[in-house]
Amino acid sequence: MFSKKIQINPLLYIPLVLVLTWTPWWLAVSTGRGMENLAVKVLLLAGLLAPAVVALAFILLSEEAEYHWDYWRRVIDPTLISRGSYRLIFLLPVMITVIAMLGSFIFGESLSQFKIVPQVRAHLPSILVFIFYTFFIGPFPEELGWRGYWLDKLKDRMSGLRASLLIGLVWAVWHIPLFLVKGYPLQAKTQDPLFLAFYFIDLFPKSVIFTYLFLKNRRSTLAAILFHFMINFTGQLFELRPLTEGLVAALYLLVAICLMVRNKEIFK
Repeated sequence: MFSKKIQINPLLYIPLVLVLTWTPWWLAVSTGRGMENLAVKVLLLAGLLAPAVVALAFILLSEEAEYHWDYWRRVIDPTLISRGSYRLIFLLPVMITVIAMLGSFIFGESLSQFKIVPQVRAHLPSILVFIFYTFFIGPFPEELGWRGYWLDKLKDRMSGLRASLLIGLVWAVWHIPLFLVKGYPLQAKTQDPLFLAFYFIDLFPKSVIFTYLFLKNRRSTLAAILFHFMINFTGQLFELRPLTEGLVAALYLLVAICLMVRNKEIFK
């Protein structure tokens, strides 16, 4: 059906993803309703799928069968990821959060931040639902696009650092409507300008770390999915104060700088 392949500039990914995401998300905002409304949930899910949908459409139109096979192999093959990277993926978000909470305690914040949110403390089924939701509503569809396709194409046109910063910028802009959806977790961050600032600043060093994990592990999309999951999972386990969020951002920045210094071949 699509035997004649076409050349697609990967920068076209930006407007298409934003249009296909923002259209349903701004419609959700315009309803004035919150997360309890079924229509709002459907609209949010539709926008969330846009990074993956555009990526898969671009692959279908422009890539041969060999790339299709390689793309999906990178999504499901755990052997592409090194042991050291697995440790980084599963431990780094937890360690950064714990260190930031301890650091904020030194500056006068309460140790109550260490309490896990009630909906997760309740019982095991709640935890399993929380894990399932956190994995498939966010990391999985997003990383099929952001890193699995887009970073894979950008790395042939620009340095790893430039690609990381570009993805970080678009990723930040992409999230904007979610801050206005009633009941969505990001809406709580609008109550304090520091929360907002740290959230957006945070995305850039994280994007650098994603690039490192992706390229260091033979372009493993699974590595990006798992790291994205751990960031989201850890971030939703605790209710952090603005100071703690600032320390989290600073620690991610420190890790990103260390990775860039030690892996110049990836980022130059």
